[in-house]
Amino acid sequence: MNSKSAATSTDHVSQHPAVLAEIITALRRMLVEELDVRLTAEMVTDDVPLLERGLGLDSIVLYEFITLIEKRFGFEFADQSLDTKVFANLTVLAQHLHDATATGRAGVVVDRSEAAAP
Repeated sequence: MNSKSAATSTDHVSQHPAVLAEIITALRRMLVEELDVRLTAEMVTDDVPLLERGLGLDSIVLYEFITLIEKRFGFEFADQSLDTKVFANLTVLAQHLHDATATGRAGVVVDRSEAAAP
């Protein structure tokens, strides 16, 4: 039943706010610094819509963003998770990444770009 997954998602938010904040920061950095979009960090808030009525990311930028996420976090989006709802905003996306990797990584998503930095 879907109510269990919704409850679990809410539980993760309350139990791991620091982890989610780190993921959101990494996602924001990718959007602003690594993609060819003319956005500033101030424009990319945690809750601004990534697609329509927000940042307006097009399909090419979204594809590049997905590719960066998969490389950076060692995560692969399942076909069924490539739903626009997952990309509603950075908070929803970070929650999805956290939930999808929690079982395999004890609830921690590693940003590999930071691990390589001196």
